[in-house]
Amino acid sequence: MTSWETIRHPIAISGRVSNARTGKPCPAAQVEITSAPAEFTAWLALKALPYGDRWPDLPQRPDRIRTAVDGHFHFLDLPNGDYTLTASIPQQGSRYGTAQTTVTVSRSADRIVAVTADLALSPTTLQGRITNASAEAVSFAEIRIRGSGERSFSNRSGDYQLLQLEASTQIDRTVIVSASGYQSVTQTIAIDQPGVVRTLDIVLNP
Repeated sequence: MTSWETIRHPIAISGRVSNARTGKPCPAAQVEITSAPAEFTAWLALKALPYGDRWPDLPQRPDRIRTAVDGHFHFLDLPNGDYTLTASIPQQGSRYGTAQTTVTVSRSADRIVAVTADLALSPTTLQGRITNASAEAVSFAEIRIRGSGERSFSNRSGDYQLLQLEASTQIDRTVIVSASGYQSVTQTIAIDQPGVVRTLDIVLNP
């Protein structure tokens, strides 16, 4: 056994994955160690051998974990060194980007000094402001994406946001804006990267 396996420690890295726009927890997000010290990498390779071709698809591994309902996660019994963690929500497709952070695991008097690694995932977002020709805010305007059920309404300041949109490199999204007493406006916009934030301001005419 290596020195870090002889003494078991409860938690080496702990953290929380949240929505970067709302601050709410992201349950069932995947957190993976994507860079690690050579000692851990060699140990992990031995762990992978019995699983063969099934290893890449395992949802839970020593280097991969899903967050709890409150967005929290932790990794146990890691050797000293620098670790890069990458968070994502694979089951959401391109509705979220990824987040990454690097932390250092160390020991003091043969005990792990637990480190915190919080990550915030950015949802693919369309945001903007709806105004009239006099630059006044238009509240309760409906903003919807053609061909989907995704929609939102502008607030009293005319601001709106649509979160967790599906990004696409193949087609632009068609946005339709309508409000009582105004002509509808249709406009296209490219939302081509997971986690991207696009801004689309619209002026409505009577």
